[in-house]
Amino acid sequence: MHDSEALDGLDPFAFIDALQDEVAILDAQGRIVAVNSTWAQFSAANGGNTETSYLGQNYLSICQGADGASNAEARLIPEGFQKVLGTGQPFRCEYPCHSPTEKRWFELTACRLTHAGRDFLIVQHRNITSRKIESEEVEAAFIQSNAMTALIATTRDAVISYDLDGRIVTWNPAAQRLYGYSREEAIGRSLDILYPENWPKRVSEYRDEIIAGRLEDFEAPRVAKDGTVHEVWISCAPIRSLEGEVIAISNIHRDVTEVRRAEKARELIAHEVIHRAKNMLGIVSAIRRQTARRETTLEGFLSAFEARIQSLSKSTDLLVNSAWTTVSLSQLVDRHLEPFVETGDGRIEVLGPDIDLRPQCVQTIGMALHELATNSVKHGALKIGGGGRVGIRWSLESMNSHSELCLSWAETGMEVRLPDPGSGGFGSTVLANLASSMLAAETKYDIGADGVRWSIRVPDEHFSLPA
Repeated sequence: MHDSEALDGLDPFAFIDALQDEVAILDAQGRIVAVNSTWAQFSAANGGNTETSYLGQNYLSICQGADGASNAEARLIPEGFQKVLGTGQPFRCEYPCHSPTEKRWFELTACRLTHAGRDFLIVQHRNITSRKIESEEVEAAFIQSNAMTALIATTRDAVISYDLDGRIVTWNPAAQRLYGYSREEAIGRSLDILYPENWPKRVSEYRDEIIAGRLEDFEAPRVAKDGTVHEVWISCAPIRSLEGEVIAISNIHRDVTEVRRAEKARELIAHEVIHRAKNMLGIVSAIRRQTARRETTLEGFLSAFEARIQSLSKSTDLLVNSAWTTVSLSQLVDRHLEPFVETGDGRIEVLGPDIDLRPQCVQTIGMALHELATNSVKHGALKIGGGGRVGIRWSLESMNSHSELCLSWAETGMEVRLPDPGSGGFGSTVLANLASSMLAAETKYDIGADGVRWSIRVPDEHFSLPA
């Protein structure tokens, strides 16, 4: 319907010229019979015919010859136009139409127009680039947000963020596993609940250094809800708002406790290897002298000397191989004494029940026996010509809910006083400190005027009774 008087004298094509979208009118065969000024301007700006703006050309033929990003949609248009002409229902599709300098998307809408008994198509192209880009950005942000949420939820590292007052804002499942606090218990509390007692640095100091760019990662001890202390590697960064203002701090906590413990153990073992290498010539020399005192022929000396060197090698192999099996304590003692004494040497008394030591215990006690025997050969009861004695005894003692292995080395008759255990030598470190750190065992190491005594109480997780 329309008001004839109001429209009297108006050119109908003036209406499509007023539209900001590109509009073309097609006859039933698809030939372009009219275009608006926006269509003509777009055609001229994009390499089209500036004089005709495709007037008289078949729109469907142009679509069928399309190549590039929009060719798939272009091939759907002829069928869509036929349905519009046949049913009168509008046809709509979106398609890319990129230029060499920018990416663009358009929405095509086709409607049927019947005039004087003839059918025409009004085809309208609308630039929807801004909407398309915004939609893709929203979708990408949604995917990225979901991916980040999934990553934070499934990572093995604790991911924590806290506001500028130090209050915890986010707390992922790995943080709960590491520290024992549930999300409900952690959110809103100060991050210093994780700090050791009397920790010298406050949350605000970390915050200021992170915001200033002076701190990106560091290692520090952190305490779980049950009091367990973890050595943690912490990566940190400021979180900014859209305006660039810092609104929170992010932390990623990686538990490196076992890594550091293994590094310390390797370092100690490496020192032990170096220490043993330095002592090896001295031990070999002592074996040579002792063998020479007892053997009267060259052949006998060579045979006995070679046997003792092989015994020393077997002693070292036992420590290495013990990492894969249990070792009898009596076997460990025998192997570590073989290089130093003859079988049946009356200066040594070994007494104790059958006990199997687990790998960590084999290494630790083996190092201690080596140190004690080496010192005894140099200065004490096992020194050639010495009149002292060595007693090696062990027993099991029942405690409240477990058992302990009590092992002792008691030596008398030293000719030279050894350095005090607190002097800081590596041997003293092995005897006084190694067992404490590797076995959580109680040790005593005393050197007095009357002799040497070393003892250790080993928790039951490091040994077992033979089957």
